[in-house]
Amino acid sequence: MAEQDPNNRSNTIPIIGSEFVRAQPSDLTIVGDTVKDSAGNKVFKVKTPLFGLHNKRILLDPNDSPIVTMKMKVTSKHDRWQVYRGSNLDDKIFTVKRSSSVQLKTRVEVFLKHNQTKEASCDFTIKGRFMKRACTIYVGDSTKVIAQVHEGDERLVATVYPNVDCAFIVTLIFIFDLINMAGTGV
Repeated sequence: MAEQDPNNRSNTIPIIGSEFVRAQPSDLTIVGDTVKDSAGNKVFKVKTPLFGLHNKRILLDPNDSPIVTMKMKVTSKHDRWQVYRGSNLDDKIFTVKRSSSVQLKTRVEVFLKHNQTKEASCDFTIKGRFMKRACTIYVGDSTKVIAQVHEGDERLVATVYPNVDCAFIVTLIFIFDLINMAGTGV
């Protein structure tokens, strides 16, 4: 694990909200559409709306209130997903896209709201493999790791590093998984 000082708030990364940032590392387990913490408490759920296109997902809190809406841009050749605050499609937070339409290893780039017009340099990078549901999430193009995900016993296990927004990481994990499924023809 990369070294970070959990007491140093200058390392805090609250993309979706500071209420989702923990001072200590967080281990999250994802089974299907449900995310639980290390104590087994449900912390998030991803909902696919019954009606409409299947290119939309909603991240919910334990009370089923929407945190973010993930919407795939249908005409994108790079599997572009746009993420909005709550259910308001006017409040875009960030965009996620495959860095290239042809890849042997999956590389996905994340562009925050302030960086979406130029997209010259990504704010976060996700690297992983098509067939393995494992990935590492980095700050920009650096080697600074903020979360790691691996598959185990029909579930995904994510370690979110200290002072990183867990809702942001969970959103990225679900989008990464959807991009991988699209890339394998599933």
